[in-house]
Amino acid sequence: MSKLPAQTTGYINNGGVVTYAPNNTAEQLDVIALDRPQRALRWMVEGDYPSDKDGTNMSVSVFDGTIPLFSAVGTWGVQGQSTANADKKNVKFKLKNPVTGNKLALKIGDWFSSTSVTHKAYGTDRTLIRESTATALYRRMRSFQTGLMAPASAYAYFDASDFGTHTRALFSTAGTVAEIYRNGTFCQLGVIRSDADNPDYLMDDSNPDHILIQPQHAFGIWQHAWTGEDWVVQSPAIKGYDDQADISQSAPDVQAKCQAIMAYMQSCISGQTDVRKTWRQYLRLDDWLYYDILINLSGSFDSLVNNFFLGTWDGVKWGPWPYDLDETAGLVYFLSGAASNAENIGWITTKNSIADQDCGFFAVIHETFRPELRALWRQLRDAGVVSIEVIIRIINDQVGLINPDMMAQDIALWPLNGATGAPSGMQAGGKWSVAYVVDWYKQRIAWIDRQWGYSR
Repeated sequence: MSKLPAQTTGYINNGGVVTYAPNNTAEQLDVIALDRPQRALRWMVEGDYPSDKDGTNMSVSVFDGTIPLFSAVGTWGVQGQSTANADKKNVKFKLKNPVTGNKLALKIGDWFSSTSVTHKAYGTDRTLIRESTATALYRRMRSFQTGLMAPASAYAYFDASDFGTHTRALFSTAGTVAEIYRNGTFCQLGVIRSDADNPDYLMDDSNPDHILIQPQHAFGIWQHAWTGEDWVVQSPAIKGYDDQADISQSAPDVQAKCQAIMAYMQSCISGQTDVRKTWRQYLRLDDWLYYDILINLSGSFDSLVNNFFLGTWDGVKWGPWPYDLDETAGLVYFLSGAASNAENIGWITTKNSIADQDCGFFAVIHETFRPELRALWRQLRDAGVVSIEVIIRIINDQVGLINPDMMAQDIALWPLNGATGAPSGMQAGGKWSVAYVVDWYKQRIAWIDRQWGYSR
């Protein structure tokens, strides 16, 4: 019988002392896969606090509570436009293997892996629950009929490359609570948020028909022809592309397809084209209906010319998906106090909306397909997919990860004021309490029920 080889990987119990075997070293790792945390992740960072997008070098060790998970090096920089001028910033970590220098990807639970990790500080929503609540609710609604977030063909596209193992594509963002310590001292509380990369929208960026675009505070998009300066083209990949760049020369075919859908939507807005008679040629209607219900249910006024994705898998039929939903559940940039209460804000996606953003084509959908929206709302309510009990469970899943002591430290270090990214109008009315968010959704569901004549 041959002699057993020496153990070279895993763990060795050496008289009660657990040690690493010699080949179980960091140089084998380019992807770190973590369970979905049951407590706040703790990021212990050494390095200067970033002041811009380019960031600064740092070293980090990540803990699940007090359990060490991994260490890495890399950079951390400022993430997002709104946070750039605030004291408490969103940050983006770009991790590298400390031994090889290779990019290090992080996969949390059923999220896709990513080589960049975003920590959202949420100056607007200091509860840290609004975006995660809205996107979790969206996934629950969008998948309740078929179990999928998109047509089966969009998943089957990847059968040849990876057997279609994209079933957990998020079609928005997800988050888990995380504490950052810098140089041994508490720095900030926030949310590690998924990055909404192309795989989360079933996009193959080498396919010119897989187009994923996002408007960037593009207040005139519904009034003029599509132009690259208003949008970020996330897919397909365009050589030498910078965000919000003109693509008329670098990707004329992509530009033509984007211009075609915008021209169609504008024709519907002006009344020249009947959307009810023509939508099958241009729209994935289900995506528009679910988006309308989510935006109205969550009260997201910042989702009409900003903070949404528009996508197509064939270059012809398009649909929207939500993004960046922290200004929801009573947080409205230009409204203060009771003016943003659930029963006071009305419909968001109508021509007479009080929104400070142009509802554009979303108003056409809301007004034209009101019977379909009412029927879908009834289905969601009858099936128990939308209810205050469901929303409370979603909220509790997130709040349960927050240590109240850490929240108290965060408030003491970063008080609620404009300098930390909290506009004065949003500070009124106790809007940063869990109870406020729960009550807001309770009142909002009841308000929509009344508008659409729903009762059990």
